Order: sequence, then C-alpha cells, then structure tokens
Amino acid sequence: MRTRRSSVLVVVAAAACLLLAACTGASRPQDVDVAAGNTDGTALDTPTDVATGDVPVHEAGPATPAAGSTGGKARTKAGTGAGGTGGTAAGAGTGTGANTGTPVPPDSGPVPARTALFNADEDRVGISGDKIVLCAHAALTYGAAFNTGVDDLKVYFDAINAEQGGIHGRKVEITYENDNYQPDTAVQAANTCKARNPFVLLGGIGFDQIPAVRNWAETNRMLYLHHTATVNGSEGKQFSFSALPSTERMGEVFGELAAARFKGKKLGIIKRDSPNWDPGVVAFKRIAAAHGIDIVAERAVAASKGNYLEDILEMKNKGAEVVWGWENALAATEIVKQAKAQQYNPTWLLFPFNLTSQTLGDDALNPKLVGVAMFTAYSNGDYSGSFAPYAEDIREFERQYAKYRPSADLKGLGGDLLFLNWTAMKALHLQLLECGPDCTRNRFIDVMKGYNKRPMPAACQIDFTRGNGHLGGWAVNVMETYRAPDGRVNWRNTDSCVEHLL
Repeated sequence: MRTRRSSVLVVVAAAACLLLAACTGASRPQDVDVAAGNTDGTALDTPTDVATGDVPVHEAGPATPAAGSTGGKARTKAGTGAGGTGGTAAGAGTGTGANTGTPVPPDSGPVPARTALFNADEDRVGISGDKIVLCAHAALTYGAAFNTGVDDLKVYFDAINAEQGGIHGRKVEITYENDNYQPDTAVQAANTCKARNPFVLLGGIGFDQIPAVRNWAETNRMLYLHHTATVNGSEGKQFSFSALPSTERMGEVFGELAAARFKGKKLGIIKRDSPNWDPGVVAFKRIAAAHGIDIVAERAVAASKGNYLEDILEMKNKGAEVVWGWENALAATEIVKQAKAQQYNPTWLLFPFNLTSQTLGDDALNPKLVGVAMFTAYSNGDYSGSFAPYAEDIREFERQYAKYRPSADLKGLGGDLLFLNWTAMKALHLQLLECGPDCTRNRFIDVMKGYNKRPMPAACQIDFTRGNGHLGGWAVNVMETYRAPDGRVNWRNTDSCVEHLL
C-alpha cells in the first residue's frame, strides 16, 4: 500500500485547473474546412461518432470536434481574437512563399507585444534562455486526504522536459507552496513564490484564497493565473486571469440544473458561510426564483464545521427532496455521510469529486449524486461512454504517470484531481508554446487575451475574447455517479461543456 504523502487538496489540481481547459466554453462553433487547415481559433466542427454506452450524454449540435472532443451546448465565436490559431502562433500561416514562388521577406525580428503592462525589468522575470519558472499556491495541507503529493502534480512537465526538451528549449521548473486553504496563508505562500521570481503565479482551488491573492497580485505586479473565483472583487484587476467559470457562473448553472431536472421538488441549501461563496448562492437563488423552485430550507455552515446534524435535520424536517451542498469536497462528503446516518436520503447536488463518491461507495448511488464541475470527469481505465471523446487524453495521462510516477494512485481518491491538474498543465503548455521563442509576460498576456480555442478533447473552449479579457471560462460539465469498471464508484459526464441547461 502506498504511503500517503502530505500535499495537495482539491489540490492544485486546480492549481492549474487554472488554465483549464478542463471546462470552459462559449458559443456554438461555426462549420470550418478542416482539410484547408483551420487556423481561426475555433474548435474544429466535423461529425464523429461518440459511443455513449448507457450514459445519457447530452451534447448540443449535430457534430463534435474532429479531435474527438465533446462538442456541447456551449457556443463559440468563430474567428475572433488575435492569437487564436489552430496551432502555435509560430506555425500559423507559414510557407506561403515556398508554395507560390513569392519571395519571403527577411526576418525583421519579433513583433512587439501589444500589451505593455510590465515594464522592461519585469517583462522577462522567470523566463530565460533555458528555463521557465512557475510557482503555485495550493492547499497542500489536505493532500493526505486525497492520497496525492506534490511530486504527483509535476508529472506533465516532467514528461515534457524529458520527451520534448521543455518549451522552445526551456525546461519548466515548477514548485508549490502550501496556502493551508486560508486567505492569509495564501498571501504568505504568494510572497514565498515571489521570492522565486516566477514567470507566472498559479492559484489552486480556493474560493476564499484567490480573492486575497488577486488583490496581492495587483499590488505586487505579479502575473497570476487562478482557479474559480468571484467576479465580484475582480473589477479593474489587470494582473489576474482565469480560464474557468466564475463562482457566480457555477451557482447559476447549479440553479439551472435544479430547474431542469428537479422542478416541482422541494429544495434545501447547505452553504459555506463566506462572502466569497455567497455570490454563487445569489446567482442560484435568482435562477430558482425565475423557475419556481421551492427552497424550503437554507443553512449557512462555518468552514470545517464538522458536525452538521442540526443542518441535516432542518433539511429533513422541512421535507427537502433535493439538497444543494455548496461546500468543498471534504465537507460535502461528511455532510452526506451524516445525512445517511440519520436515514435522510435526498438527491444531493455537489461539486463532483471521486473522494466523495469513493468514500460513500454504494451510498453514492442510492440515489445517484449529481454534480456540476469546471473540469472533466476521470475514471481510471474507462475509455467508453462519455469518456470516449477524450479517451486519447486519458491514455496519454495514464502513460505518463506509469512512466514518470508509477506510485501515484490513479484509481483512488485523487485520480480525478491529478487528471484535472494534468489537463490544466497541458493547456498552459500549449499557451506557452503559442507565446513563441520570444515569449515574455506581455506577449503571454497577448496570447491569453486573444485565446479562443479548445486546447484538447479533454477540455472545453477557452475564450478570453469575451468580456474584459481576464475571464476565459463559460461552460461546465454536469456529472453523475456510476459504478466504474473496477467496481469503485466514480463520476462521469452526462452533459459536457455546456453553458446553459435550460
């Protein structure tokens, strides 16, 4: 049996859910000519068969991207955004002279960055001729709960360094600092990262940590890529970016899920008592009110409360048939366990982590848990049904771990977190490739602000061309629990990369 190593929580998994392609999205792709070589930044849109197994996979539109990605109800604007090419910036549009006989002008050097946020002394911090430095803050305190360690999170770039020589000849050096799932400690972790002179600071899962570090990044002029956080408080922030849907967006889609599947049922809410979680509740209740959802009970719980008996009994006594647990994975798991002990068995709406489903086992199937996530489901060794569209990503993930980290427990409680971290790191890698050999912080911001594409099948569209250019996530994945081929209870997508459920 593998010893549990101290480290990440819902982890930096998020740490870079960050760039997370793991589940952003936008508006429905227009048809493109794949044979002609699409480079307009849209997802390729050619028909492909998706084996659905016994899973009701709902994906709008008649076709899915040619790469095997999951399409979805989300729509994406075609041809928008500078830098939104179908490949790396360096590869788009080259070779014209060779094909036509037209002389190719001599290379006049790199085009100046459009962004001028960083001055000359700041622009190349963390990037040299042979190295790119990254640093992340994450709740490493809770890593043991997921049986994951810091070294488990480094596998993607370990593989890229070993197999591709890094990114444009630069090896990636990434370190992690514990934020203890607390805002103050997260700022301390950010300061520790700053001392390492990183090219970019990465922020793992933490509705409460990220707003504090977002403010810190503004004062310290630090390029910051972070996980899901509130739009509230982000106004005017120039140094922070997220490729994931906002906290408000997550609450809104949970509300749409309740209205779409459970209208006519009595609904209860057990929510984290925090101003950084509240905007999601406001969004949820707005959707619920618009669709006549009957909210019969609502309880606010402190972080790490532990004993939820009073909250559960209120839900039970008020007759709530569906309960939205607006809490992190550890707390939500404990809430459901304690409800089962009280013979209270509603349908639970939760953030979908294998930690919860595997801990509950059969209880997670009676009835099935339902979730909304800003990442894609992972179940070790399952390439069928709703996993089929991104099975090649799963296989590559498992290949890398077998080679570079064979001790990692991909079947266990943290396997899905490691996959979401892997997809996030891959998306970050692809953006750094697109930034080119002459990449600087200002150039990287150019890439992000013009980025409108689906980086891989195990991800949804990232579109920074919408809004103010600092938020790139709009779609989510809806999931349910199921019995995996190995007998464990995991999660799988039922709706992939959707913006709206109504």
